[in-house]
Amino acid sequence: MAAIKDIAKLAKVSAATAYEVLHEDTDSEAVSEDTKRRISQAAESLNFRLTEKNTAGSPLVSGIHIALAIMDSADGELENPFFAALRKHVEKSCLENDIYIKEIIRYENIDSTDKMSKLDGMIVIGSIGEDDFEKLKKVSENIVFISDAIADIPADQVSIDVDQMTELVIWHLKKMGHQKIGYIGSQTWGNTMMEQLDKANLLSEGHIYLTEPYGTEGYRILKEAAVGNQLADAYMIQSSVMSLAAIMALREENVKIPEDVSIVSFYDVPEAHYFAPSLTAIHVSALEIAGIAMKLLRERVIEHRDTPLKVLVPATLKMRESTAKKYR
Repeated sequence: MAAIKDIAKLAKVSAATAYEVLHEDTDSEAVSEDTKRRISQAAESLNFRLTEKNTAGSPLVSGIHIALAIMDSADGELENPFFAALRKHVEKSCLENDIYIKEIIRYENIDSTDKMSKLDGMIVIGSIGEDDFEKLKKVSENIVFISDAIADIPADQVSIDVDQMTELVIWHLKKMGHQKIGYIGSQTWGNTMMEQLDKANLLSEGHIYLTEPYGTEGYRILKEAAVGNQLADAYMIQSSVMSLAAIMALREENVKIPEDVSIVSFYDVPEAHYFAPSLTAIHVSALEIAGIAMKLLRERVIEHRDTPLKVLVPATLKMRESTAKKYR
């Protein structure tokens, strides 16, 4: 299937000029009529997706066609509201930028990518291995990942700055007098947490729980810790769902929040204000991440940029009622 870059090459113009002309997105005086004619002829000769003509009689292209790869199970996506927010903002941004999602790829159908049509690009939400990357490339070479940083994959990546995020939380908790700091969540972030706690001379491996990021795990782990009198001063928990479940477990054991234990969630959600107590959380803008990913994708497709870029998005800490100073 022809793409903008193919039309640009045939018409001997830049990809940006080809895109603007086909989308009627340029000043008529900025591009000569001869150039416009060459671009239109190139698009037609390559059977590029043309729709009905506009009121001026010029052919319109139907936009950029991409795949959206959701590298998590449906249950996992429901457990992580931030993950769901990323998808929502990506889909909305696609609608606003004349980008059409033609395929949805999950782990369940990733082995069928060789049967899918070639598309202009792809946005991947989540992390994958090298073998899965090769499968995704069968659909498009223009791939942008929204995920934790993935080493040795030659594709654009928009990632949360996990080092900065964990260091920020630990610094605040230490300043508030917390000396026993725990973590509940996946191993990927847990490794970073342990490194940062070790740097702050606060590492206590007995309070580190590397587990699947599900709400049931947040409940089970803190229920057992409370019953066994093995609670830390504060916990950093991977998601708001896990945090809410952990708070429920502590309440059942008459543990006061934040007087006895402080709770910080890694993903902020609008509902965090309505938790009881309201939930202190790391805030990263899903809207901003989706916007950056869309910009990178358009550069890949329209300008034919080959050099992979990695963008780290910093976080801020939203202090609410679930954290307090530790009095000893």
